[in-house]
Amino acid sequence: MTTKLATEKRNVKAVIFDIDGTLIDTFDAYCKVFNLGIAQYGLGPVSREFLSDRVGKALSLREILEGIFPKGTDDLTFEACKTAIRGFFLQAEATEVKPFPGITELFENLKRRGIKIGIATGRVSSNEDEWKRFGRFGLDRFISAIVTSREIEYRKPAGDVIIECARRLGVPPEHCIAVGDTEPDIAAAKNAGAIVVAVATGQGDRESLSKAGPEIVFDSVTDLIAYLEAIGDSEESAGS
Repeated sequence: MTTKLATEKRNVKAVIFDIDGTLIDTFDAYCKVFNLGIAQYGLGPVSREFLSDRVGKALSLREILEGIFPKGTDDLTFEACKTAIRGFFLQAEATEVKPFPGITELFENLKRRGIKIGIATGRVSSNEDEWKRFGRFGLDRFISAIVTSREIEYRKPAGDVIIECARRLGVPPEHCIAVGDTEPDIAAAKNAGAIVVAVATGQGDRESLSKAGPEIVFDSVTDLIAYLEAIGDSEESAGS
């Protein structure tokens, strides 16, 4: 943990989290279902490194597929493949996808501190689907707002999804910590005017994340607990 001065000056009232690679360990399942989807068209398999690079750049599923399918592939084929991959992922998610260790304890700690919790994801799933997914993990009870990329005009690295989440939380972005695992997550948080925090548990390594200029990089998102305790920026510490 390296930078706390900027956060100390801002009176943190909310934390807005990315999902994949930040709260939920989805990448192994995503690799599997992606290759299942393209195999139906005689393509692949692609490597983890290939997908990690594309996901880390916040490319949409369509954009990733366009780099694999032959030129001139029609829209119906792309849509059918996307639907297949998403269907496979929904099946895998029920049994294979879990939050990173310590997420429940982290959310409990934030709630005790009076810090609101929001979710701002690059996923284009529906808001209702994401509430259901967090419900399966028993985490929905801690969350005050969820915003998906389906609900905003411009995806990350634009700041739209974070700005909208902050609006629903009723907290100005400058009083929100925004946590993500990729360079586009960092750019989105900066563009939204939030306090920028990166976590090296997803598709960005510590070196590349640091170069993108967050205020701090965590090895685990649960490091946020010790960080907030260190700066004493909470109702819990104020009342002790």
